[in-house]
This record gives sequence, structure tokens and C-alpha cells, in this order.
Amino acid sequence: MAYPFFKTASKAPPPPPFSPPSAAHSRASASKPNADQKRFNNIPSFQPAPLTPPPSMTSMRVNKSRNADPAFTPKPYPHALDTTYTPHPNVTVDPVRTAHVPSLMRITGLLLPVRYPNSFYTATITDPVVASVSRVAIYHDHPVTDVSATTFPTSAKAPSLSSSDKVIGGIRCRLEPLTTATVADARQPANLYIQTLHLLSPYRGRGIAASLLDSVIYDPATSSGASRRSVSRIVRHYNIKTVTAHVHETNEEALAWYVARGFTVQCGVVEGYYRRLKPGGAKIVKLDLEWDETDENSECRDALQKDDADGDDDWEKVELEEGNGEKLDDYDTVDLDECVRKRVKSE
Repeated sequence: MAYPFFKTASKAPPPPPFSPPSAAHSRASASKPNADQKRFNNIPSFQPAPLTPPPSMTSMRVNKSRNADPAFTPKPYPHALDTTYTPHPNVTVDPVRTAHVPSLMRITGLLLPVRYPNSFYTATITDPVVASVSRVAIYHDHPVTDVSATTFPTSAKAPSLSSSDKVIGGIRCRLEPLTTATVADARQPANLYIQTLHLLSPYRGRGIAASLLDSVIYDPATSSGASRRSVSRIVRHYNIKTVTAHVHETNEEALAWYVARGFTVQCGVVEGYYRRLKPGGAKIVKLDLEWDETDENSECRDALQKDDADGDDDWEKVELEEGNGEKLDDYDTVDLDECVRKRVKSE
């Protein structure tokens, strides 16, 4: 897995304008062993992890068989997933929905050199754990927010889908148990492994890919420019301590992208990781999420208390508006003796 702008060892001509391949072309290319390689050379993309790891990966501490560990069964995230805005006024980051799956399959197959089974995509809506750490970038035919008045990313209600809205990218992750757990860890720590992170080339360089990643690991209420960003509730729920991904060994641009976002490039190369590419080695990038569960819980309590206080203020204001201030003043200054005198005079 990796980020966009994939570079092969041999120089390739500039990519042609993007256009989805037809079904007939896809069938024809399936019968030609070199068709996928040639098309991939011409299209910059993210790099995913292959479905079956080569034997050399066992020495790199990236054992995918850990997912089958029956002892590691994280409890699904119980809350609704938010839609978040991005720096692009027409693009939002949304939870994966059933309507997104066909487009997600097409884009992933177009940009990445790995053929994933249908279950890989359907899990983003049927598996609650996978769904909670997967997102899609949606382009809307109209601005969905005023970018000049918004600090990114910002939580939002999901815009209604229309026939003109389209999937332009996505991120799919999985959880792995960390073997570096200590006695001090009250809960099993986890690693968030980025399986796919891809975006159509016309939309790159606009902060959308970063928004896809941030929507999973960071609290949307904190600015991307903050010196210390609070982690998301998803990170706290699953006790995620690290984030990792694979990047092709020659993809310097993708490596720089990750480094700019706090990742470090691990020593060594996983030889033969990308079996369809020459060279086929991959480097591992890793992000340590430094957060303390006690501090984070304290921040959550403070935020909840602030929300409650704000809610009380709003309730009081509504009551005053509905109660009519003038009538309340009248009741406060009622003079019973004066009322009796006025009543006698009127009679």
C-alpha cells in the first residue's frame, strides 16, 4: 500500500487524460499478460498491499497472518461516522455506503496493480470494524461548504447523494495487534495498517488525500496546523498506537508525502513485495501516535462538559424567547394594592 504518484523503474510517457475503461477493454486486457503492466506504467497511483505476502515479509515484522489471531477481536466502533469537509469546496470525505462500492471497485482496479476480490470491497460496508476505518472522497457538482469560513477538517452532516456526485478516491485500512504491548497497557494496542489509499490524478495536490487519512486518525475539531493534534475517537476506541503502510522502493514522492505528515521510513526493503513490478521492493513507513489515554479521556470529559454548558445556554435563551421578556417583567413588578384600587375604580 502507499500513496499516489507511483513511479516505476523505467521512465514512462506522461499519463493520458483520465477516462474510465470500457467493459470490452477490460475483458480484452485480461487476456493479455502485459496489458495491466503497460496501463499501470501510464497511470500514477497509490500502492496497495498484495493479498498474499511473500515469504520475505516474515523477517520484516509485518506478519499479515496476525489478522487471523482469534484473541484479537476488537469491539466495533459504536458511534455514527461523520462526513468531513476538505480544502476542496466540492469534495467531502464520507463513510463508505453501498452506492459507493461499484465506483470504488472501478477506481481501485484502474489505479492499483492488485486484483482484489469482491469481498475486499463489500467488507467496507458489511464488516463494522473495517467500515469504521475506511472512507471515500466524494466530488459534488456544487460547493458543499464555504472554504473561506471553515477550518479543515470539520465535521458535517452527510450531504444528500445525487446522480452527479462521484467517488474520486478512498482509503481502506485494517487493524493488527501490536506485539510490543507492555504490562502498563490495560488494553491490547493496535496498529492501523493502510491497505489502499488512492485518488484520481486530477484531484491530487489539493489536500484531499491528507483529508482521507486525517478523517480516520485525527479529531476533526483540531486544525491540521496545530502543533499537537488530538487523535480521533476511533483511535482511542481501538487503542491505535501506530499507523503503517508500504511504499514502492523507488517512489520518492510518496515517501516524502508520508514524511511530511509525521511518518518515518523504516530501515530495509521488503524484497519482492510488488510482484508485478520491477524492481518489486517496498519500504515501510510508520507513524507513532503519541497520546495518553488518561489525558485523552480528560480532554473528552472537558469537551463534553463544554458541550453541556453550551447546550444549557442555548436552552435558556430559547426559554427566554419563548417566554416573552415583557410578560415576565410584568409578573415581576405586579403591585397587588394598585391592582385592587384600579379594580374598585372601574366598578
